Amino acid sequence: MTLKRDPSLALQLGFLALLLISTVQVGWWMYDHVSKARDVERRFAAEYQHDADALTTLFSGASPERVAEHLPAVAVTGHEAAVRPEALAALADERSARINRFMWEGAFFLAVLLGGMAVLTRTIRHDAELRRRQQNFLAAVSHEFKSPLASIQLASETLVLRSHESDTQRLGRRILEDCERLLRMVDNLLDATRLEEGRQQLAPAELALRGAAETAVAEIAERARLSSVTIAVEMPDDLKLTIDPTVLGTVLRNLLDNALKACVAGGGRSIALRGARTAHGVELAVADDGIGFPPEDAALIFEKFYRVGDELRRSMPGTGLGLYIVKRLVEQSGGAIAAQSGGPKRGATVTIRWPERAR
Repeated sequence: MTLKRDPSLALQLGFLALLLISTVQVGWWMYDHVSKARDVERRFAAEYQHDADALTTLFSGASPERVAEHLPAVAVTGHEAAVRPEALAALADERSARINRFMWEGAFFLAVLLGGMAVLTRTIRHDAELRRRQQNFLAAVSHEFKSPLASIQLASETLVLRSHESDTQRLGRRILEDCERLLRMVDNLLDATRLEEGRQQLAPAELALRGAAETAVAEIAERARLSSVTIAVEMPDDLKLTIDPTVLGTVLRNLLDNALKACVAGGGRSIALRGARTAHGVELAVADDGIGFPPEDAALIFEKFYRVGDELRRSMPGTGLGLYIVKRLVEQSGGAIAAQSGGPKRGATVTIRWPERAR
């Protein structure tokens, strides 16, 4: 019943069985060739010895019949010698038997390979179809979440504005904060789906980085204040970059949101958003003194759904999509991204390098 409910499991077990059979077959072939080589060596050594014994007997002046006793495959008639037909027939039979055996074994092994390729192809197609359905499900659920969340957000904002009670305002702001967090998560899911499907369209425009940075900082300023985290923007006012505004906004929001979560989880107190012009374009860096990560995980943190540490004992919230989306958007716009950290509890820095004119 389990195999019927999960076709991929049946395919995987079938492929494993084919691999096992192939391994046994290859092992048998190796053993057979080694045994055959040793047998041929022994047979030729014996034949050489028979020839030497026959020549020794011949040189001693023995009769042809006596010499023939040392050459079982040779028939002697008077002073003439010829190979026995039954000896030639035995060689032909051995040749045919060996060729037939290898033909059957080769055909079986080829069938196993073809079967393995067919199973692997079906598994890949099934996995691709499953991923497509998962993306469609995430997109559908995300869209379904957005409407009620937006309604809750609007109602909370109205409640905070109209109420004069401190408890009501405090609870309303708490609802607003949670709504914003959920909406960011939904936006990340939708962005990830669009990136996977290649539906992200870019429209570059010349932007002032400081203005975009201050807008992104303003969106998380209240959360940062409540967590006692300070955010500093360090970049010249005239620093500009030609890039898609949505890409830049999404990148900045996700980097700052990730840095704030890292500070909250690791007891950090500061985030620095730096920008500068370099010989090759524009460099943007977000540094925090938060939870950090092992240096060997520097490349892994940009993987989809990857999160540092043990999932059951994690103190940092999130879905593992933020940095994945940032990396995809940065690379899609012609930039490069890297992260570094001195280790757990030692903060982290994410650096982006864009050419003068990003895509």
